[in-house]
Amino acid sequence: MSTNSFGGRAGLLAGILCLLFVGIGLRCQQPAAADTAVSPTPQNNNSGNHLLCQYGVNTIINPITTVDLGALRAGWYLDYRANANPLRPNGIEYVLTIRLTQTGPDSYTYTLGSGNNNIQAAADGNPGAIWLVGNEPDRRDWQDDIEPQVYAKAYHEMYLAVKAADPSARIYAGTIVQPTPLRLQYLDLVLLNHLERYGTTMPVDGWSIHNFILNEVSCDYDPGNCWGAEIPPGIDAPYGEIIAIDENDSITHFQARIVAFRQWMKARGYQNVPLTVSEYGVLMPADFGFPPSRVNTFMSNTFNFMSTTADPALGYPYDNNRLVQTWSWYSTGNAGDPYNGFLFQPSGNSWVLSAMGSHYGGYTAVIPEKLDFYPATLFADPAFSEGEPVTVTLKAHIANSGNLATATGPVVVRFYDDNPQTNGTQIGADQTVTLAGCGRTDVVQVPWPNVPPGVHEVYVVVDEDGNFAEVDEANNMISQTILVATERTFLPLISRAFVVAP
Repeated sequence: MSTNSFGGRAGLLAGILCLLFVGIGLRCQQPAAADTAVSPTPQNNNSGNHLLCQYGVNTIINPITTVDLGALRAGWYLDYRANANPLRPNGIEYVLTIRLTQTGPDSYTYTLGSGNNNIQAAADGNPGAIWLVGNEPDRRDWQDDIEPQVYAKAYHEMYLAVKAADPSARIYAGTIVQPTPLRLQYLDLVLLNHLERYGTTMPVDGWSIHNFILNEVSCDYDPGNCWGAEIPPGIDAPYGEIIAIDENDSITHFQARIVAFRQWMKARGYQNVPLTVSEYGVLMPADFGFPPSRVNTFMSNTFNFMSTTADPALGYPYDNNRLVQTWSWYSTGNAGDPYNGFLFQPSGNSWVLSAMGSHYGGYTAVIPEKLDFYPATLFADPAFSEGEPVTVTLKAHIANSGNLATATGPVVVRFYDDNPQTNGTQIGADQTVTLAGCGRTDVVQVPWPNVPPGVHEVYVVVDEDGNFAEVDEANNMISQTILVATERTFLPLISRAFVVAP
């Protein structure tokens, strides 16, 4: 289930309550034993007020300055629009959303939700921003409700349009309700339709999912128990995962679905792109057995899991192999919104932190500020000679797996012929990068002229002079063996478990 500011969510909950109380006569369930919350463990005492790139919030109140997002240290927000001139209090990042509507078997319309549909204007106002294409396209009736073949077409056309307006834009696909097997089947149909229609795999700068814990039952199959996420359009199934209301805060389901989605990404060639959980929380109200204390336990457990869980076999290699790069809690709250998890509540003529907002802010307040720059890959353009020295171009992907939303730099990057800690000689001039955290990357390169044939061990070092305090100073240098051959020979280059075919 998703939130949006275009209406419909209150009606959906009313329908859920009607089904529960009238349709099947179900009473409010007693709270289950809450999962044990674990407090964050600061690695040092260098906590501060800088915004954190991992933590986001879904805003359904307008304007967002009605509430104090700074109290959360949230580094980003989305409002289900693509505003050309979004508010950015305290320098918070804005994530754009393109809303989609299917109009026929192979047609759709889109809206930016900001008074016009000018993609160029939105791109000009948000250079280099993240764009989510669609909002729960897999949710029948209530959200974008698009069949897989139409989503494939819409994504392709929106991708091209946004990249033409801003080549530095980052386009994210998906934004499904929850990564269950039924929804992964939906995404597989999207990928298949894209391949069949355009002859290429779907280009994706990142994947976006929601991760609510909701029931999946067709209302045609069981109208008395079809609350929740229903069945995705384009899929004919009576049910998927059967979820009880009391499982709406199941950390077990939450974690398993994240792992399953990362496995799905890897199997389809997308391990090396970031993953955002762009909306999640506890929807069921306190009257259903979900008081603030229980919601806060779930919040802490999800924060702990996403901020620490890494796996080199599945995770994002530019973010120290974490499974999830960024996440966003639903929601700020708004007058008349019936859902739980609201971070702010009215107090007279103003809005103040709720018990859940205070918990969010208390959690992030003690998180230390972290920088971690490192070279993730080092490679060379194809190099060969016929007995004469040649020019080789050395390139390195530099990553920052720290947690600051504000870009930090300039950080110096140097290339060396042989180990700089012994007798290495610098190649070319100093290069620099300026990067935010959460796995943001940049590519630096230098030409290396007059390289004689033979085997060469080259190095790249980040922040060699120690100008920035990092949580891991041991990962700032990697090396790579390159071969300048006397014949035109192309060999794969291997660095940190990556194979780079020049």
